[in-house]
Amino acid sequence: MAKCWILFVGLILMEILVAFVFAMIAQIFYKKVGLNFKSIFKGVAERLFLTIALVHDLTSALTFFSALKLATRLKHKEADDEHNKFNDYYLMGNLASVTVAILYVYVYKNFDAIPLFYKLSH
Repeated sequence: MAKCWILFVGLILMEILVAFVFAMIAQIFYKKVGLNFKSIFKGVAERLFLTIALVHDLTSALTFFSALKLATRLKHKEADDEHNKFNDYYLMGNLASVTVAILYVYVYKNFDAIPLFYKLSH
């Protein structure tokens, strides 16, 4: 039971950190200040989907995720000057989301091998 609570609290803390990092990245690319809660919710849902799929060894979910992201990207219109900025932001965000989901899976699968988590749960 302690493992579940540690993973849950760790996930919440990590998602808060990721939200602030993405907000800082948005400020760099778009000069936007503040948190976009709609984007935060979508990011959490994406990482949750990827994490659940990868925990169950459904690596084809990465292909499905990429197709969904590409389909949503194709409908996005903007001026040519902003196009490269958005592409960079989009790519960095997707890579970061996938990386965080992979980190979650690693922690889940190797929980007892990580000394900090082992000490907290025993």
